[in-house]
Amino acid sequence: MNSKTFIGLAAVTAIAVVLAVVAIGSRPSFESSDVAGERLFPGLVNDLNRLKTVTLRHKDGTYSIDRTANGWVLRERDNYPVDAEKVDELVVKIARMTRLEAKTRLPDRYERLDLQEPDAKDSRAKEVTLTDGEGKTIAQLVVGKRKFTLGSKEGGTYVRIPGDEQTWLAVGELNPGDKVRDWLKRDIADIKDKDIRRVTVVHPDGERIEVGKDNPDDANFKILNLPKGQEPTSEFVADDFGRVLSIFLLDDVKQDGAMPWPADKAIKAEFEGFAGFKVSLDYVEADGQNWVKISATPPPAETPPADGAPAEGAPSEGAVDWAKIIAEINARAEGWVFQVPAYEVNALKKRMAELARKPESEDGT
Repeated sequence: MNSKTFIGLAAVTAIAVVLAVVAIGSRPSFESSDVAGERLFPGLVNDLNRLKTVTLRHKDGTYSIDRTANGWVLRERDNYPVDAEKVDELVVKIARMTRLEAKTRLPDRYERLDLQEPDAKDSRAKEVTLTDGEGKTIAQLVVGKRKFTLGSKEGGTYVRIPGDEQTWLAVGELNPGDKVRDWLKRDIADIKDKDIRRVTVVHPDGERIEVGKDNPDDANFKILNLPKGQEPTSEFVADDFGRVLSIFLLDDVKQDGAMPWPADKAIKAEFEGFAGFKVSLDYVEADGQNWVKISATPPPAETPPADGAPAEGAPSEGAVDWAKIIAEINARAEGWVFQVPAYEVNALKKRMAELARKPESEDGT
């Protein structure tokens, strides 16, 4: 995100803050301090262009999200890209927050609002710190429970500013998250089963499973190397293989080489598309987690005619640009190993014994 983007963000935020303050008058009244209605951080709007790092601290650790020339990245994950929209949303919400009702000043009651120290055992509190390029704090707050009913569309959040014993119910719903996946760009690939022609899976012991379709409109995938004398356990049994790359999301990420990779225990899968692309995926299970490496090959390039006219069969306007899609997958995946949810790779663990059986005889045996 560049400086121009942040200037625009600051301007939009300033307008939003004014509207939020005006809206306070229409909310239910509370017996509260005379500072109710004031912004939690009055000067934050003017400081947004200096923002360099967003630090999130909770009982499970600390994450530092840094702004670079190429966008937001997660420092603790070797600068893997972060979802910029989520960072912008968090910052804008903090800048908009206004004090609504003063709550307890007693530290031994902070836990009731989830506002104890974020790194305390069983703490649900989350601390957010915004700093500039020199490491100076622009804003800092401890985020606790949310309150969803304030008599309007927008709810509230219990907050505490470190160094101040006073806690507040503030206008604005804030949920910084506490997992890496809450911030990383999770998308790895999204190729629908209708675009997959063939899937080949090879297990470490050499067992091979091949499934495929003859046409994109076929309702189901078929087992192509069905053992002689056997039949599929159901007409749907091979369909999950074709769906592996559909909305394929990461939970965590490591640089390739940062963890032992037992290649001799890897399940290897290759996905071939009707358009001619190929996607290769290696999958291993390590310490109860599911890790994958992925790479892709674009469709064969068409050679344009000598007169420079589009090649026969070239994508028409509105057609899927598979070369671009494959290039984006490789850009995201090169040099990285992804931890993924188990359900995304469960199909790859299936054995032929689960997919096929001997036909039942006429007497049911």
